[in-house]
Amino acid sequence: MNFVQLLQVIGITALVTLALLLLLVRLCAMLRGWLRRRLPPRYLKPLGVRHRAARREPRND
Repeated sequence: MNFVQLLQVIGITALVTLALLLLLVRLCAMLRGWLRRRLPPRYLKPLGVRHRAARREPRND
């Protein structure tokens, strides 16, 4: 295998990897959309740390 063939193999591998990555992103988006249509809204809320609301100081006018 000479240098030009090696570059061709590297280029083809990069293109195939990029195509598979784009396909995977598209499939994940389709799956997410399907889940949004099927699940009720309570299961779609983002999970994170809940913070207490800041206390408001009484105003002395």
